[in-house]
Amino acid sequence: MSFSTKKTQYRPDLDEFITQCELNYALIQRLLPDWLSFVLGASSNDAIKDIEWVAQNELLRLSLKVIDIATYTTTAKLSIRSNVLKDKLASGNAHQLDVIVRLYHDARMMEVMEGSGPGALKAAYPSTDNERAVDEKQQINRFIGESLKVCIYSKVEQLEKNNG
Repeated sequence: MSFSTKKTQYRPDLDEFITQCELNYALIQRLLPDWLSFVLGASSNDAIKDIEWVAQNELLRLSLKVIDIATYTTTAKLSIRSNVLKDKLASGNAHQLDVIVRLYHDARMMEVMEGSGPGALKAAYPSTDNERAVDEKQQINRFIGESLKVCIYSKVEQLEKNNG
């Protein structure tokens, strides 16, 4: 009798990934419909680069700031801050997540491009990389979706746009 100790290689679930990206786009459209209309109607990057859109409640503060606009895509910085954890955590910015997202308007999808560290996120990392989860990109996409749902389904106290 022989036992195989060979590990199976992680393979991202593409259907799950695409579904999550589509869901995130729909959620951002529902949470900030004025932002999406504003972005789609903008004629240049300069017109909207300095505007930060904020949705906030007692649990979360979510902000979006446009980095770049192209014909079918918008790249933005998405910041999610936990108002609840802010006072409970002693360590710096552990209560905040800053990511770069890309919205594909023709496909109606929103994908995480860069996480808190430098460089673009890969679809999967080797299991030997101790600093990252094998499916980190998928986990961050899921977390963004859950955060957007929290903002939508709990009372949003403030919905505004800030210049600068």
